[in-house]
Amino acid sequence: MKGLRSEVAALLLLILLMPLQARAEEVETTIEAVHLEYSEGVYRLSGEVRIERLDAVLEADRVVYNEVTGEARASGRVRYEDGWVLIEAEKADMNLVTKRGRIHNAHLLFKEDNYHVRAEEIERRDEGFYVVKEATFTTCDAPLPEWCFDAERADVRLGDRLRARGVVFRIRGLPVLYSPLLHAPIQTERKSGLLLPEVGFSSDKGLFWRQPLYLVLSENRDATLRLDYYGRKGWAEGVEYRYIERGIGRGEWWFYHLRERGSGKDLFEVKGGHYNFRSEGLSGFLDLNYVSDRAFYREYSRRVELRTRRFLESIGEVSYPFGKGRVYIVGRAWQDLAEDGDTGDVLQKVPEAGLSLYPARSGPLYLALDASFANFYSENLQRVQRFDIHPRAYHTGGDAIRLSQSLGLRWTLYRVGNSDDFPDATARGSIDYSVRLHARVMKGYGGVTHIVEPEAGYRFIPATGADVPLLDSTELYDRVSEVSVGLRNYLFDGRGRIASVRLTGVYDLHSGERPLLRLEAALSRPLRISLDASYDPGSGGFEWINYSTSFKAGRTSFSVGQRYSRRDEILFYTGGFSMPLTRRWSLSSTAWYDARGEGLRDLKVTTVYSAQCWGLRLTYNRRPDDYSIFLVIELKGLGSMRLVGI
Repeated sequence: MKGLRSEVAALLLLILLMPLQARAEEVETTIEAVHLEYSEGVYRLSGEVRIERLDAVLEADRVVYNEVTGEARASGRVRYEDGWVLIEAEKADMNLVTKRGRIHNAHLLFKEDNYHVRAEEIERRDEGFYVVKEATFTTCDAPLPEWCFDAERADVRLGDRLRARGVVFRIRGLPVLYSPLLHAPIQTERKSGLLLPEVGFSSDKGLFWRQPLYLVLSENRDATLRLDYYGRKGWAEGVEYRYIERGIGRGEWWFYHLRERGSGKDLFEVKGGHYNFRSEGLSGFLDLNYVSDRAFYREYSRRVELRTRRFLESIGEVSYPFGKGRVYIVGRAWQDLAEDGDTGDVLQKVPEAGLSLYPARSGPLYLALDASFANFYSENLQRVQRFDIHPRAYHTGGDAIRLSQSLGLRWTLYRVGNSDDFPDATARGSIDYSVRLHARVMKGYGGVTHIVEPEAGYRFIPATGADVPLLDSTELYDRVSEVSVGLRNYLFDGRGRIASVRLTGVYDLHSGERPLLRLEAALSRPLRISLDASYDPGSGGFEWINYSTSFKAGRTSFSVGQRYSRRDEILFYTGGFSMPLTRRWSLSSTAWYDARGEGLRDLKVTTVYSAQCWGLRLTYNRRPDDYSIFLVIELKGLGSMRLVGI
C-alpha cells in the first residue's frame, strides 16, 4: 500500500501541472477511493477518488496509472486545487516520465490575479508552459463574463506572459474588436510588449492617438517608448528610461519631441533626475527640467500646476560628509515660462562650492560655520561672483523657562561684471544676534492633554549700507530689528494631535509701525482645517490668507481652499467633492477659480464605474481656451485601455 501511495502521489503532481517537489516516500499522502485494483503494473482507482498531498487535493471519478510506461489517465469530474490554481476538467492524460500531457474541456483559475482560462484542450509541454486551443481568457467570475478574449491558440508561460493568436474581444458575449495577436503579462510584474493604446479628441488639437511600447532591458532597467499623433499638430515621439544601479543610484529620464504642423516648430521637453544619497562617502543628485518653448506646458500639459508654473528649476549637487560637517558643490538654473518673460535676464547659479561645519560644543557654547563661493551668470552677460562666510555661536540654558541666544558674524564679497547698476567690487560685513525665551505648560483633562507654549524673542541685524544685486536669500541679510511674541496651543489625545493654534506678533523697531499679526491653526478631527493668515493693523488689511478644509457629510466628501496675497496680487479659490451614486458608480469634481485673472482656470468632473473585473473612468476637463475628455477603461488583470482628450 505504501508503494501505491507513492506512485499515485507522483501521478497527482503530473496531472496537476506541477513539478515534483520531493521524493514521494518523503511526503505523507492520503488516498481515498471506493474501489482499488492492481494488475500487471496498472493501478485502477474508482469511485469518489480523493488524494491529498501537501497543500494539493485531487478529486476524480476514476484514475488509471501504468507504472511501466508512466502513462496516467484521470477522468470523470476531475478537480484539482492548491494554493495558487484551481483546475476542473472532464479528463486528463499525462505521462509521469516525460511530464507532458493534456487535459480536456478544462477550466483553470489562477487565484493570484483571478485569471480564468477555459479551453477545449490544454497541453503541458514543460514546467509552467502550456499550449491552449480554442480558449477564453477573462478575470470575470460570472458564467457570462462582462468581457473576455477568445483565441484560436495561445501560449502561456506562468510568471512570464500570455501570447494568443486570432483574438476576439467580447463584451457580454458580443464581438467588439479583433486582433491577430495579443500579448499580456501573466503573474509577473514586468514584461516587454505593446501597452494598450490611448485614443481621444481635443477641441484645439483634433484626433489624438498614442501607442506606448514597454521594454524590459534588464532586472534593474526598463524603458517606455511612445508614439503620439495629434490630428491638427502632427507626430510626436517620447522615451522614458528608468534604472537602479548598485553603488551609483537610481534615475528616471524623459525626452519628448513634437514637430508642429503649420508653425514648423520643433518642440521638445527634457526632464529627469539621478539620485544617490549616502550617509557616508560621496553623495549627489541631479534634477533637470527644460522645455524648448515657454508655451509648451500651457498647450500640451493636462496638469494645472504645470500649465500655470512661472519658472522651471534645474538643480544638481555633489556633497561629501565628514565627521564635523560637509563640503558640497551645487548648481541651480531657472527657465522663465511667463509669456512676456526673458530667461536671459535671470541669474543662474553655476556653480556654488561650500563648506558647512555642524554645531559643535566648545565649553558652554556651540560653534558652527557656513562658507561658500558662488558664481552667477545670465545669458545677457551679467556676471557676479560672491564669497560669503558666516560663523555663529549658540547658547541655551534654563529648565522651566529656556533662554536661547545666537551671535553670528557675516562677511560677503562681490565682484560684478557687465553691469552699470552696481560697482565692480563690493564688500559688506555685519553681525546678527537673536534671543528667545520659551516655556511649556502641560495639563491633562481626562484623555486629552493641553500644552501651552508662550514665547518671546528679538532679532537684530544692523544696516550694511552696501549696494549689491539680489541673488538669493543671502542678500536679505540686512537691517533687521524685530521683537516677536507668540503663544502656541496644542491638544492631544490617545490618537494623536487634535488641534493646534499659534498666534504671533512681530514689531519692526526700524519702521515703528504697528506689529504684524499672524495666525496659524490646524484641526485634525472631526474636520481637517489648516489656516495661515497675516494681518497688518497699520493698513487695516490682510497681507495673506491661505486656508484649506475637508470634511464628510454622510458618504460625500468636500474640500474647499483659498490662497490670497496682497503683495503678489493673487486670489484664487479651489474646491471639490466626491460622492457615491450607487454601489458601483461615483462622481467627483475639482475646480480652480482665479478671482483676479482669467476666472475659471480649471474644472474637472469625473465619474467612475467599478465592477468585479473591469472599471471605467470618464473625466471632462475645461480650461479657458479648450476642453478635453479623458476616458479610461480598465480590464482588471490585463491593464487599462485609455480613450483620452489632451
